[in-house]
Amino acid sequence: MLLGKLKRILIALLVVFFTAQTFAATTDLAIRFLDKANEAYEDGNVEDAYKYVNQALAVAKDEDSQANVLYFAQTVYAAKLQALQKKYDDMALIDIKMNLEKYPNVETSKIKKLVKQIETDQANKEKAAQKAETAAQRKVEQERFEAQQESMEAQAKAMKEQAAAMKEQAEATKQGQEDFKNALESGLKDMGNAFSETARETKRSTRVIAFSIIGIAIIIAFLVMLIIVIIRRAAKANLMQQEQYAQAFKLLAQNQSQTNRLMLGGITDIYGGNPSLRIAGSSTWAPAQALPDVTFSEEDEEELKQLAVKCEEIGQQIDNVTGRKNNSKNVSELVYKLSIQLGLPQGMAMLNFCAAMIYDAGFLAIDPDLLVATQLTEEEKHALNEHVNLAEKHLEFVPKKYWSVFEDAATKHHENIDGSGYPQGLSGDEIPQIARLIRVAESYVSLSSKRSYRGAMDKESAINTLKEQSALYDQDVVEALDKIL
Repeated sequence: MLLGKLKRILIALLVVFFTAQTFAATTDLAIRFLDKANEAYEDGNVEDAYKYVNQALAVAKDEDSQANVLYFAQTVYAAKLQALQKKYDDMALIDIKMNLEKYPNVETSKIKKLVKQIETDQANKEKAAQKAETAAQRKVEQERFEAQQESMEAQAKAMKEQAAAMKEQAEATKQGQEDFKNALESGLKDMGNAFSETARETKRSTRVIAFSIIGIAIIIAFLVMLIIVIIRRAAKANLMQQEQYAQAFKLLAQNQSQTNRLMLGGITDIYGGNPSLRIAGSSTWAPAQALPDVTFSEEDEEELKQLAVKCEEIGQQIDNVTGRKNNSKNVSELVYKLSIQLGLPQGMAMLNFCAAMIYDAGFLAIDPDLLVATQLTEEEKHALNEHVNLAEKHLEFVPKKYWSVFEDAATKHHENIDGSGYPQGLSGDEIPQIARLIRVAESYVSLSSKRSYRGAMDKESAINTLKEQSALYDQDVVEALDKIL
């Protein structure tokens, strides 16, 4: 029994001894890493200092060594971040942020400020680069559009000159016909006089009269045939002239159609192949934002027509559940006119028209009793505002290439220019163009419509109300509205 107790005491002493040795070794290792980090830092090698101080952080166990390591680590981390400000490295910044999460005691207000400053600087650089790229693309497209306009003007001028030449030819033909008619009438008159004289002279001889009658018949037949030939030639010339006019105008119509297809084709590509160019953050209203080298087939045109029909059906359903008669139709037509007034291409205007028809599709997912209630609690108002987040399942029929426009219309039409709107609190150019158009059009339709709690405003009063609330509405859109009404 005594031997067993001695054995246990001996084992306990061995455990204590080995634990102390291990702890001492760990502490010594932390000091060695810290010394290496200090040497590298003094030599100006911040990268090696950063590596060694992280190793020291990993093995430091006792409070004294942890305090020393933390103090020096804060200095090294600050130096590392200052170096990143001069020469940015995305992976290095990610590594620092991960280590700060792993060793939260290292982070100081200075380090936190440096990290935030680096992230802000990079975000600004990326934003500036994106703006420069967008500006360059718009310039190229504007030049393309201007060249196309010049080509169309040259074609129109050539066709106008051709039409003038054809008109001169027609007038010359008409004058020739008049001259021939006068000559024919004069000839017939002279011939009639001659016939009278011949008749008096041929009274003496029946044979002479017979020959005269035959001669007259032959001459009349010849003249009739000549007149028929002339009339046919004139009719053929007129027909050719009409065909030339038709071909000229057909050519002009084809040129205009190709221009419209290019514009609408640009919209197809913008809202499908490259969502980053969805014109969501643009304060300009110009047709030069379509992408180059885009075609738009007859199938695409038919698809857009069918899409408009479907949107009209759903718009009627929305108006039925909300009790706002013709609201979807009135808002969408106003959005279309505003798009044209602001210089957007015909294709974009048509796409905006379709999206504006069903911008309130989220109301189809709201309790119908809530939509017609006269008084609402704060909780019910919040539930009603959720309609901007409930439209997705009612937009499933929209082709993928147009989805972004419809989504922006349905989810962001309650955003305000000053950022006080919902659901995201977007402001200024962060709000997509379609949402800004609907915001103005919907408010105008509401102000100019009679409600249970107020009468309808006249046009001038409604426009003035929108102008006075510049914090809510895009004033470029309001000015365009004032011009078209």
